[in-house]
Amino acid sequence: MRHVVLAIGLIGAAAPAAAQPNPFKLPKSNLKGGAEVTYTLSGDITGNAMMAFEGDRWVRKQTGTMKMLGKTTTSETWTLTTPDSLYNADISKKQGSVLPNMIPLMAKAYDGLDGSGKKRLHQNMQEMSSLLTKGFGLSSFSSMGDDLGTKTYAGQSCEERKFGPVVMCSMDKAPIVLHSQTKLLCFNMEETATEVKLGGVSPTAFAPPAGVVFAPDKHVTNADSAAQGLVNYLASQQLTDSLAKAKAELQAAQAKAGPQNPGEMPKMTPEQEASMQKACETMKNLDIGKVIADAANDAMKQMAAQAKQAAIDAGKNAVNQKIQGIFKKPKIPLM
Repeated sequence: MRHVVLAIGLIGAAAPAAAQPNPFKLPKSNLKGGAEVTYTLSGDITGNAMMAFEGDRWVRKQTGTMKMLGKTTTSETWTLTTPDSLYNADISKKQGSVLPNMIPLMAKAYDGLDGSGKKRLHQNMQEMSSLLTKGFGLSSFSSMGDDLGTKTYAGQSCEERKFGPVVMCSMDKAPIVLHSQTKLLCFNMEETATEVKLGGVSPTAFAPPAGVVFAPDKHVTNADSAAQGLVNYLASQQLTDSLAKAKAELQAAQAKAGPQNPGEMPKMTPEQEASMQKACETMKNLDIGKVIADAANDAMKQMAAQAKQAAIDAGKNAVNQKIQGIFKKPKIPLM
């Protein structure tokens, strides 16, 4: 899922410079008072979520249950994004972290590039998105998705588009996704808005979770330098050369595999997809703990059976030797 979202973000960043001079400056909403949306989660993750924004603050809270390898786990997370910080919390563990919001810093670093650097950054990001879409066989990304028409969720209309395995329905009047679904290999995740409040948020929407202490993330010590370094790399000739090499390797791999369509990897047949889905469901429901326990029990049973059989064999040998001793011919002395 993370790779798919990254691909979508890269495509947006790879738009022509005239349409989006700075790819790291997020568009501001014209909706006054903010908004609050409630979602239901279905598919491989079931539960609910809440998203709210007000001005330049965004918050999301999610409770989800997932089954994998026969084990069901429930997680409860909370995320808050402000202009300068990003807060993450694992509510069940009462643990939280805070780190700098890198996007504004990257936007500032982009503004510091010269003209050739900005042009090369856009070209590099466009090549990155192209490689990702071709590597995953997501040809529809190249045209910014297939238009699936206007849909309605929670009483609000949105435009639904399909980006490869991802379907998203976004509102026009506010930066709100009302419905999203991702079907990628073994995973099927869907999020559907059930209630939308426009023009304001509840008083507790941005309240931090009780009992959670937010500690600074130790992996980010100098956010300004990290943002500057990342932007410089995205605008570097080194990345341009690496992408050119990766593109040539991908084209060679596709030619060797014999793709069905130019620029796409071979697609699975319906039978192959059904077989893959069956294998995925088996993996999700497989109780690995029970498998290990059963294997251990079987091993112990086999050892016990072998020991029992050895005892029986030893007993039989002892009886046979005793019988042979009774009927053994006596020695007759010589005259």
